[in-house]
Amino acid sequence: SIILFCSIASMILASFAAMSQKKLKRLIVYSAIGHVGYMLLAFSCGSIEGIQALLLYILVYVIMTINMFASILSLRQNGQGFSVKYIGDLHKLAKLNPLLAINMSLNLFSIAGIPPLAGFCSKFYLFFCCFGFITIHWSFCWCFN
Repeated sequence: SIILFCSIASMILASFAAMSQKKLKRLIVYSAIGHVGYMLLAFSCGSIEGIQALLLYILVYVIMTINMFASILSLRQNGQGFSVKYIGDLHKLAKLNPLLAINMSLNLFSIAGIPPLAGFCSKFYLFFCCFGFITIHWSFCWCFN
């Protein structure tokens, strides 16, 4: 119950904190705090399905995070004098390197959980397992009270 409350609080607070950020690194850090909330949500189920959803979510999240940092580091190694510190600095990326811009866009959409991408599938499976567990848990508690 405490883990469930902490996971929901982590997701909500990190989302609101990330909305006001101007720097890209801080945005990624607050996103990571929110994703830890999703992981705690799966862990709070305490079932095999919850652990499977947690492992799938961790796998997708690690791949997306490595891809995001590799994209940002490739901008620094480019040698064109293009440094990315603020989110507003990304507006030149589509003209400089369109393939990298598409890669970063798809990566960000996947991390956000936009439907046809892997991030959505892992979040959907995670919520499906957790809501099934919570419904069964609360109906069981309601029947015996």
